Amino acid sequence: MVTSGSRGLCRCLATSLTIAITLAVPASASAHKNGIAGNCDGCHTGGKPAMVSLMVEPMNPTVGQTVTVTVTVLATNGPVAGFYLTTDYPNEGTFTAIEAGTAAGPFGVTHTMPRTGSGGSTVFKAGWSTTVPTGVSFSAFALSANGDGTPKGDAGGEAHLAIVAGCTGTTYYIDQDGDGYGSSDPSFRFRVECSQPQGYVAQMGDCNDFDPAIHPGAVELCDGKDNNCNGQIDESVVYTTYCEDKDGDGHGVVGGATKMDCKPSAGFGDCNGDCNDHDPTVYPGAAEACDGKDNNCNGQIDEGVRMTCGVGWCRRYAESCTSTCTPGAPIKEMCNYFDDDCDGVIDNGTDAELCGGPGLLCVLGKCIPGEGMGSGPIIESGSSSGSSGTGGQAASGSGGATGVANGAVGVPSGGGTGGRGAGSLIGGASGNGCALGIGEPGSARSVCLFAGAAILAVGFSRGRRRKHLSGPDRLRF
Repeated sequence: MVTSGSRGLCRCLATSLTIAITLAVPASASAHKNGIAGNCDGCHTGGKPAMVSLMVEPMNPTVGQTVTVTVTVLATNGPVAGFYLTTDYPNEGTFTAIEAGTAAGPFGVTHTMPRTGSGGSTVFKAGWSTTVPTGVSFSAFALSANGDGTPKGDAGGEAHLAIVAGCTGTTYYIDQDGDGYGSSDPSFRFRVECSQPQGYVAQMGDCNDFDPAIHPGAVELCDGKDNNCNGQIDESVVYTTYCEDKDGDGHGVVGGATKMDCKPSAGFGDCNGDCNDHDPTVYPGAAEACDGKDNNCNGQIDEGVRMTCGVGWCRRYAESCTSTCTPGAPIKEMCNYFDDDCDGVIDNGTDAELCGGPGLLCVLGKCIPGEGMGSGPIIESGSSSGSSGTGGQAASGSGGATGVANGAVGVPSGGGTGGRGAGSLIGGASGNGCALGIGEPGSARSVCLFAGAAILAVGFSRGRRRKHLSGPDRLRF
């Protein structure tokens, strides 16, 4: 309630003003008893919006210099006024109260009692200074009152002013979509700062700051939007004629309704000549199917296609789309990465069944030596010298150890003395296997890479224990 003899302009308690300022959105004019500032629109109504102005002297102070901030409230509704002066964003500045009837707090300066002006306005002054170069955006929220002892006929207003102290300053605009262009919406006030603040850019003009595809210089798209912010929609895009498309397959009928557009829209498609616009599976370029229709609109029915039946080894083609199709007979499942028994599962069965005996593992359609024969490391070659044995030891003059003179599992590598006597994938017979490169006494450096992916699969899927070589020339790949 406003009274000329009271110590405050309204009795509303405030908690929201500083939050609204921090978020850089317009805040309602406010003034409170004993200088407590906040939103008083709920208790002061009916007046004309207050006319408020801000002035700072000097406009570009040096670091440490105190500026005088003047808030002027025109007597729009009467000679009585109150104010609250603050800053919109955090900075290193400090407010000071420099006249009677005002008080400074951590966030700004406000009146301690309403003031009656003269000459058609009421003036308030405050001080502000900073110890470091910074930008500052002042906001003044004021209330113009008629002083009739009631909350009727009063209203608030606001004013904003941005300056810098200790630097030349640059103007920055909020960029909420991160496209490098600041919003042109005046609801989001610009900032004048010594350095670029986060979320702000020096380039303005974004006509939609919530869509990164829309900004000055963007490519105009056929999307019903002003992508380049030039005030026009979908200009410079190619328009073409589209024909009515009743079945929604994207292909229209020539001779029906047409529409000029830059892209197909609901009910319209290309004008390539749909031969049945009541069936979405029939149109030019469609895949021909065994259905008694001319799916691709080429004047032929079911050309080049036949019925199929069965799965795996049993899958068969019929003579035509109308003839009977008979699946083939299944056979015994083998390790070949194929469905031989026509049950829909590839290589299902035990390793012994698939590979025809014990000691072999079926991996990705290949039978390879398993643990039953003494397996060595997955991809390693061992020493060229050592006693004959199983479980990864190499025979003298033979290759990497998997069993007796065997190469590594799935890596039929060897490399005996002089490259001779290399072990093979399944045995250690002298003179066979893969002797790649020239071996030297005391080491085996020859590796024959074979079915590496399958080997790794054995190691990880089977979870078998592997015996590793201890030779000094062990290789890993």
